[in-house]
Amino acid sequence: EDTFVLSWQQTPDSLSFSVLAHLLASHPDAALPLIHDWACYRPAIIEFSGVSSVSGLFQRDAVKPTIDPDGSVDYGCIDELLLLQPGEYRISGEFGVVTVAAKSVSVELRAAG
Repeated sequence: EDTFVLSWQQTPDSLSFSVLAHLLASHPDAALPLIHDWACYRPAIIEFSGVSSVSGLFQRDAVKPTIDPDGSVDYGCIDELLLLQPGEYRISGEFGVVTVAAKSVSVELRAAG
C-alpha cells in the first residue's frame, strides 16, 4: 500500500519497477518519517527475474504521470502484488494489470536519497 511507481523497464528476461516504497513502522529499516511525509518512504527496486512472459503492461508514454508540487513525478501506487500460483504473479496499478511468468521476484531497498 502507498508505494509509488517511479518507472518500469522490461528486458527479454526481466521486469523491474523503480518505486518509492512505504515501509511500515515494524519494518527493520523503517525510520521516522521526514517532516513533509506522513510515513517512512525508501527508494526500492521490485524485480521479476527469469521472466518468460508479461501481459497487460502499458508503455510508459501511454500512462499519464502525476507531477507533485515539488516537481517529482510518479505513476500512481501499486494496487496489488500477488502470487497467483508458483511462478506466476500479478502486479497492478496505473501501469496496467500485469501478469508475469517469472522464476522469482525480489525487492531491494536502496539508500535513502
